[in-house]
Amino acid sequence: METIKRDLDAIIEYLEGLDDDSLIEIHNEYCSQYDMDNYIWSNDEHFFTEMFDGRIDEAVRAVCYGEYHYTDNYVWFNGYANLESGNYTNNMPIDINEIADDILENEGNYYDIELEDEEDEDE
Repeated sequence: METIKRDLDAIIEYLEGLDDDSLIEIHNEYCSQYDMDNYIWSNDEHFFTEMFDGRIDEAVRAVCYGEYHYTDNYVWFNGYANLESGNYTNNMPIDINEIADDILENEGNYYDIELEDEEDEDE
């Protein structure tokens, strides 16, 4: 479990320092609480099977009207139910400030993060 100072700037700094997979995991924890529409998935056969359940016409429509690339590692739905994809979190719908605020207010929603009060550091 990662221990972070109970401070918004420290949480933002922690999130910005994460590798892409770890940041996406925390982003998806946030989304599972508030907004599954912004969930980021691995771009693989399992995603298409789960999301489109054999509806090939819907999958083709979502790809054609979105910004989707077959070789990208990650995929997500945009606001029009079309697919977008990417390899790096700086091109994804991740709001680090919003997530940091939520971590500060709802620490228990994030199983890998523990916030530490400043007086705890002195002990």
